[in-house]
Amino acid sequence: MLISALIYGFTPVLCSITYSLGNTPLTLTFFRSFFAIPVLATLMKKDHISFKISSIELRKVVIVALFGAVFTTVLLYSSYQYIAVGTATTLHFLYPLFVTLICHFIYHDGLKKKQLIALLVSLIGVGFFINLQDLSAIQGVIMALVSGFTFSIYLVGIEKFGLSKMNSYKLSFYIASCVCVCLMIINTLSGQFNFDQPLLSYGLMVIIAILAQFLAVILLKEGISILGSSLASLFSMAEPVSSVIFGAIFLAESITIMQIIGCVMIMLGVSMLLKR
Repeated sequence: MLISALIYGFTPVLCSITYSLGNTPLTLTFFRSFFAIPVLATLMKKDHISFKISSIELRKVVIVALFGAVFTTVLLYSSYQYIAVGTATTLHFLYPLFVTLICHFIYHDGLKKKQLIALLVSLIGVGFFINLQDLSAIQGVIMALVSGFTFSIYLVGIEKFGLSKMNSYKLSFYIASCVCVCLMIINTLSGQFNFDQPLLSYGLMVIIAILAQFLAVILLKEGISILGSSLASLFSMAEPVSSVIFGAIFLAESITIMQIIGCVMIMLGVSMLLKR
């Protein structure tokens, strides 16, 4: 479980390196899914999993793919161009709080006092990352926050649409396929893809796909089966902390006292929410 969190915390570093080689968030998001499709298809065939999907299931998959993979990934990857990867990952990690709010206001789940306190503590933590004198940084903060919100819609959709019952390889295969189709349409309209990149950039995107789409997911599922979802969620909080550390080591990103305080407060708020 801890290794999974560290992998998720390290991949943003690779994303930032590809940007220096001419990559773009849309291109990276496309190839992360594109490189995953043949591997997922191979795994499905190996396990004799049917590729058949109903029209109703497909519509649901398209919705969660748009929010969970297209919007979330593009926004989060775009934020790396404006703010440090550790800051972006920490802000994105507010998604458990967004899940709580969506379930409360839309699905009328109960909202406890502890959850309200956790929300307040986390929002105060976000305030420590906002520098009103740097408009580009504010843009990055907003992108990272919205990526957490769209990811929370994805998580709620997986549960409420009943997609959690679908085989994980099959679900990932169709989500990755939807991402590729959606981004090809976006590229046709905007022309924001950049295929003219060095081999190193393509190699890093393959590594990102393998780490984020396969290894980390497998380890995460194994961790949940051994530890349970609650304890596993607490271990996953190592992800934003590791992003801050990896960003400082590999990208020479500075870490301010304000950011440390903000990171601690957000992690405290999320831990309050995840603790039973």
